[in-house]
Amino acid sequence: MSDARPVAPMRDATDQGLSDAQAALRLRRDGPNVLPSASRRGLLGIAWGALTQPMFLLLLATAALYALLGELADAGLLALSVLAVGGLSIYQEQRTERVLETLNELSSPRSKVVRGGRSLRIASRELVRGDRLLVHEGDRLSADASLLQATGLQIDESQRTGESAPLSKVAGAADDTGQLFAGSLVVRGDGVALVTRTGADTAIGAIHRSLTQLVPRPSRLQQELRTLVRRVAWLAAFTCIAASTVFALRDGSWSQGLLVGLTLAMALIPEEFAVVWSVMLALGSWRLTRAHVLTRQPQAIEALGTTTVLCVDKTGTLTHNRMALVAVGDADSAWRSADSPAPLPHLHALLRAALQASSAAGIEPMDDAVRTMARTAGVAVGAGWQAGERRGIRPGAPYVVHWWQPSGEPGQAVAVKGAPEAVLALCGTAPEQVQPLRALADRWAASGLRVLAVAQGRAAQPGPDAALAADLPLAPIGLLGFMDPLREEVPAALAECRSAGVRVVMITGDAALTAGAIAQQAGLVAHGQAQAAVTGRELAAMDEAALRHCVRNTQVFARVDPEQKLRIVRALQQQGEIVAMTGDGVNDAPALKAADIGVAMGQRGTDVAREAASLVLLDDNFASLVEAVRAGRRIFANLRRALGYLFAVHVPIVGVALIPVVLGGPALLLPLHVVLLELLIDPACSLVFEADPAAPDSMRVPPRRPDDTLLSLASVGQALGLGALVFAGVALVQWLGQHHGATAQALRTASLGSIVVGNLVLLVWFRRIGRRQEPANVPFDVLLLAACVVWALLTSVPAVASMFGLATLPWTWTAWTIVPAGWAVWRLRWPSRAG
Repeated sequence: MSDARPVAPMRDATDQGLSDAQAALRLRRDGPNVLPSASRRGLLGIAWGALTQPMFLLLLATAALYALLGELADAGLLALSVLAVGGLSIYQEQRTERVLETLNELSSPRSKVVRGGRSLRIASRELVRGDRLLVHEGDRLSADASLLQATGLQIDESQRTGESAPLSKVAGAADDTGQLFAGSLVVRGDGVALVTRTGADTAIGAIHRSLTQLVPRPSRLQQELRTLVRRVAWLAAFTCIAASTVFALRDGSWSQGLLVGLTLAMALIPEEFAVVWSVMLALGSWRLTRAHVLTRQPQAIEALGTTTVLCVDKTGTLTHNRMALVAVGDADSAWRSADSPAPLPHLHALLRAALQASSAAGIEPMDDAVRTMARTAGVAVGAGWQAGERRGIRPGAPYVVHWWQPSGEPGQAVAVKGAPEAVLALCGTAPEQVQPLRALADRWAASGLRVLAVAQGRAAQPGPDAALAADLPLAPIGLLGFMDPLREEVPAALAECRSAGVRVVMITGDAALTAGAIAQQAGLVAHGQAQAAVTGRELAAMDEAALRHCVRNTQVFARVDPEQKLRIVRALQQQGEIVAMTGDGVNDAPALKAADIGVAMGQRGTDVAREAASLVLLDDNFASLVEAVRAGRRIFANLRRALGYLFAVHVPIVGVALIPVVLGGPALLLPLHVVLLELLIDPACSLVFEADPAAPDSMRVPPRRPDDTLLSLASVGQALGLGALVFAGVALVQWLGQHHGATAQALRTASLGSIVVGNLVLLVWFRRIGRRQEPANVPFDVLLLAACVVWALLTSVPAVASMFGLATLPWTWTAWTIVPAGWAVWRLRWPSRAG
């Protein structure tokens, strides 16, 4: 999906770029503009990974043992169970792989091209050879290209050459200075280039082939889970060897002892831990994209629930970023859009100067608003005027500079547009002549307008890098007032943050009065506190101790440059805060990296900002960021519940497997029974818990502590205690059966049935933690229905019961076992509807 905008008229047909049909044909012929991924696994790779898991190998070993003992029916049934377990694992892995692939496609860079005379913003994977590529400051180049036009273009090619100094580029040069290479960063300037190579054919393709051999480091949660699985696996190995030996020595049957040991190992090995981690994070990231939040790093989901401070920009995040020029004024008069559709003729000179200080094409909102108003008023740049060098905003210089060559006149004219205090300070006019403009700027800013000043001057030629000479006299022309309305959903989202214990801080480059007015409208500060904003100039005068004191109570920072954003983030972190920071520019990257969670803008953000961030707001909306915090809390809470359930549910399975070892008697739990239970547990711990919504009070409780582990000793102890209670119930059923002289098949049936019921009860219990009642959940309903149907088949069909070593029950008995169990589970789910 692309954003289409008209561009300036082209000189000839070739300047119109490729047609859509030509681009589609070349994309089919050459393939997408992506580098081969070594991390992407095909179906065979997924199958190999699933079929070499410990559970699968144990099933194969058990089937082989049955075959050696001559029990071919049991061996064949176990072989079928191997296919069932393997098929479920492959399905879950493939679903996770598809989700991750979709997320990677969403996170790929965007590029601006000219096609059919239109400026399009497309996914970089759709670039083809022959595309006319528009490059701007902050872009990460995604293809090799020959430079056609360049204005002050400087490129950082350190990823390819290791050279840290930016290189100047010249259009039409025969050597590398006329070429652009994939992976390079546009540090300054802009230009137009013709794409020559894409994908693996680019200069960075050879470097990428060596990078694909590197394996990414696991996250902290992954390391915790791997350590846990490794320890439990060693415990399982020791336990099954000991149990096999004890059973064999007592009963004199090493084959039966080995079966008991294998069954116990299958019950103990926690292979679901890795499944629940990968599935829940992948599907959680996918759900976040539906809330317009792209997750670039899984660790961000882990950190979202701990966030205590959200540092957000004003423009485009709290507001719509739909700039409209609603006020134009000079020292003598002013126009507002409510007065007439366009400024009066005596203000056309100001509008013409503003047009000269704006880009001729592009998507910058304020430049677009100036061009729109100029067309409405019938104002043009000037007949015969030729555009010259341009200089964008720089640290300490919040204004743009455009040089022009007037027709038939010596020297060059310059138009300057930017922050009123900076532009008016450049003017050599007497202070009393600019004071009316300063007062007008303050009035407009206090009403919520974003205000820019416009000035003009003349010089023989531009300074280095299109800079203004120190002695160049500029004349103030007037002011422009832009309206960017507050997003309707922001006040409610801010209120939700307050109830969740998350503090919101506005950090903007806009004027203090404008920022204060928007903060009042949003409810970020109380009415009458618009003057409470701290400016960048005040921040520059603070030492670190004063800054730490300032950030404790300040809600609005204005006229802040990117370096000061970094200072604010670090000062908040020194106070023990967990900081999420939004940014969109090249210079925002250090602050995004330093924040606990960097959040880049998906629509107006640069590629560099997106690369530095762990989250990307696809719609640049503050409400989406708040929704991401809610989703992060939900994912972590569900992951914790799922792991607690896994600990608890294995206790009765292991306990029943140990009964014959400790007390003697026939094996009550066979390998096939463990397989059936695993087919119930696997989807329960991943799909069922993942589908649970956030708890109703998830945004009414404070953030969790950053040192809060996924599973504390107390929560593990609680889970094991609940599992022990279920095992006590199973043991009671066994005792009653033995007391009444039940057969071995009847005891197996009773033990398996009681474990299944206990499993469902534990599933409901852990899902209800922190809730008054269990939420509606379609995967759970399907699982409950499937469990009832399978149990009916196991106990009512003689052939099936015989294969699994169970007793055959009359249909009436089966109904009497299913209905009370189903009713009990349903009663736990809906306590308000019970009895």
